[in-house]
Amino acid sequence: MLEAGRPLEAEAVYWHDLRQNPENGWSLYGLAQAFRAQGKDEQAAVIEKRFQKAWARADITLTSSRIMDAGAELASGR
Repeated sequence: MLEAGRPLEAEAVYWHDLRQNPENGWSLYGLAQAFRAQGKDEQAAVIEKRFQKAWARADITLTSSRIMDAGAELASGR
């Protein structure tokens, strides 16, 4: 939804996931992106702090809030 330019809808999806999976790093990361896309920088900063805490021991760096299939990315031209 973020890629489609629908950050408000993306925000709702991330909040829904966080209710089911509290402090999920993937969802926190996406929620921060959704807030930034809406110009809600203060809310994004709060969520980014939560993300940093949740992701502190991870061994990968996120660049997206979803796992991307490299084959699908190539097929779509991205």
